[in-house]
Amino acid sequence: MVAAHAAADIAELKARNPLGDTVEAAGVALRGKGRVRQGVCPFHQESEGSFTVYADKEKFYCFGCGSRGDVLDFVQRMEGLTLPEAIRRLGDGSSLVSTAPVNRPAPTQRPTVPPAALPPRDPALLTAAMRYYAGRLRRSQLAMDYLASRGIGLETAQRLGLGYAPGHGLRAYLQAGGYGEDRIRASGLFLERGAERFARTITVPDMVSRRVRWLTGRAVDSAARPRFQAVPGHKPVLGLAALGPAPPCVVLTEGVFDYLTLAAWGQPACAALGTQGMDKVAAALRGCSRVFLAFDNDDAGAVAAEALKELLGRRAAVVNLPRGVADVGELAKHPHGPPLFQRLLALAAQAAR
Repeated sequence: MVAAHAAADIAELKARNPLGDTVEAAGVALRGKGRVRQGVCPFHQESEGSFTVYADKEKFYCFGCGSRGDVLDFVQRMEGLTLPEAIRRLGDGSSLVSTAPVNRPAPTQRPTVPPAALPPRDPALLTAAMRYYAGRLRRSQLAMDYLASRGIGLETAQRLGLGYAPGHGLRAYLQAGGYGEDRIRASGLFLERGAERFARTITVPDMVSRRVRWLTGRAVDSAARPRFQAVPGHKPVLGLAALGPAPPCVVLTEGVFDYLTLAAWGQPACAALGTQGMDKVAAALRGCSRVFLAFDNDDAGAVAAEALKELLGRRAAVVNLPRGVADVGELAKHPHGPPLFQRLLALAAQAAR
């Protein structure tokens, strides 16, 4: 009875504190007025507005850093509270929410750095960091086991420049390579207090001729937050540059491991890294004659694929994943994943004629 009463109280608490109102009261401006609203994520440094609030589900998700949850999770993250503390804040009227939502900066919200203020990328230093991470990957059974669980073998990891960041040793490695402190600090590889940005993540570079232009990372621990990290600044279409200036055909996925799965199968894969900024993605794909859109099997993926298809016109074909398969990465666990995906491509091409 006590547990049922507590659950009822929490449900009533959430009903009295709509997520959208709470988010806006914390200083996060949300665009739109419908079921899906978006704004700049308060939990990681970005400028593209990857933070998404789903009004029908009262849930949030950031396509940039992977943060997700309900109104209690949001309050906990924003104010550094425990769950009981967040429940008390929402329950006693002293929460982030106000009678009329206002856009005021939250004390814990980090300001977004405008693109012009970001230092230029340093390909030589990022390439050196990739070599360090690649060496650590081969020494980490944890990282290798994680990749194997996602269908990524050592040959694919080496071909794509994957690595593992244990969270220590990178600064000394770069200093030994002759990189000065100012250059290291400006690289984006370290946080303000000196900690390594990509600690305990699988690192994935965006490369041209083995030279790194950008770097992202995915936490090995599924409970880690944020799940994804990236060097600050504009994100590319991951993997596209390595396919050449005008590839005749590409398969565009939504996420990092979707891209890695298809690359492991020999597909000309690249990743949009979320469902935002489809106009920029379309511009990046202007030299491609045929684009297969293999986005996640959910509402956000469907909306993004439809928007991109409209921008690309007849060059685009949507790949419909089987029911029950959330994304391309899940096909890595399917016993006949590669031939199944090849059939899906053929069906998409046929439907687009």
